[in-house]
Amino acid sequence: MVLLPGQYRILAYRGFHDLPRMMLVTDSASKRWVLDCPFEDERDDYAPVYRIHAVDTDIAGPSEVWERHTLGLLPDIGALSVNSLQFDETRRASFIL
Repeated sequence: MVLLPGQYRILAYRGFHDLPRMMLVTDSASKRWVLDCPFEDERDDYAPVYRIHAVDTDIAGPSEVWERHTLGLLPDIGALSVNSLQFDETRRASFIL
């Protein structure tokens, strides 16, 4: 597993269907990642895992992160089961892993 157990804050998200489908998250040490759970046409459902993408410290805000992610410039460093995240009651602020 790439992300360590603990609490993660959701800094921004895009797409929401029951839960955020793409999130910019941070841990207590201020490391940042993009978690992406795209819709899979062949399954006619969202993927059962989030792909984890590392975010460098030199990337400023969410708009730059989304742009780099769209261009495929954020390294894919692993996957995480959607069911392994315990979201806060709003499903928009934080989660525990």
